[in-house]
Amino acid sequence: MFGLVSSSVGIASAHEVYVLDTSEIHSALQAPQPDFIQSIHDHLNQFMLWGSIVIVLVLVIFFLSINRPLERLCDPWLRKLKKYSPHIAQITLGAALVASGYYHAIFGVELPLTDIFGVFAVPFSYALIILGSMLVFGLFPRIAAVGVSGIFVGLVWHFGVYMLNYATYLGEAITIVLFGGAHTLFANHRLVRLFSRVIPEHFHAYKFMIMRILFGVSLIYASLYAKLIHGALALEVVTKYHLTHYFPFDPIFLVLGAMLIEILIGIFFLVGFEIRFTSLFFLVFLSMSLIFFGESVWPHIILIGTAIAMFLHGYDRYTFSVRLEKDKRAEPVL
Repeated sequence: MFGLVSSSVGIASAHEVYVLDTSEIHSALQAPQPDFIQSIHDHLNQFMLWGSIVIVLVLVIFFLSINRPLERLCDPWLRKLKKYSPHIAQITLGAALVASGYYHAIFGVELPLTDIFGVFAVPFSYALIILGSMLVFGLFPRIAAVGVSGIFVGLVWHFGVYMLNYATYLGEAITIVLFGGAHTLFANHRLVRLFSRVIPEHFHAYKFMIMRILFGVSLIYASLYAKLIHGALALEVVTKYHLTHYFPFDPIFLVLGAMLIEILIGIFFLVGFEIRFTSLFFLVFLSMSLIFFGESVWPHIILIGTAIAMFLHGYDRYTFSVRLEKDKRAEPVL
């Protein structure tokens, strides 16, 4: 059923380098990879300065977030926001699948359905739209999520580790499979009873941990893939859009800084540290990128919606910040 990928260019042009044309991609793939170690050595003072600024900012946000009076003040309305988070996550997954079907590419523009499914591309696009609609409206969401998980496994078999770029889809699908949909208009009651017997009630405390960890993994791998493994492509974007006019740094140092920030964002989601602040920062960071580069919005629906869901939900009991708290009655604000 799966066809061959048209070329390595399609895969290499994911994420930031959506904005490059084919000739620019080919040229960048032939160019030597940026030497980040040498860049750090050449700009060690800048590296230490900006590293120190980030550390200070992180510490200020952290200590502000665990301020007891502020926690007690914000806790009541923050807890009210939590109930909306699973609904946002479910709708986000559904909307992203509908967009994939509509634009005839699965998860991202570099994965066109015709290259993967050949003559079955059109019926598969309809299948994606149906699965997405089921999730958006709560029509047998668990069955729809099983279908999404199966599709993801098939893509892993075909593309291998590259699918870590889209691990967020798997995290949200697995969460719905194991713990049910946040809103369910129709459900398979036999399946519900089966999962209720297999998965004890106290396991529900893990559901946002699964989504959060795979979201973090996705962000970390996407950054490494676009800026380290194919760093010359990211460097081409910096040159093409004259980013050094806005950020007066050496181009390689600029790519390195963006990569480290994105990895740090992923790590914070992965371990559960400053989740709300990280969600807000990520949304601003992503919005600026979409506006400046004029990228397609639909492949980023899953990122935008998941970040919003993370902000609304905040912390679970297995997050790093909550583990540090002595008073468990309130969670960190940011």
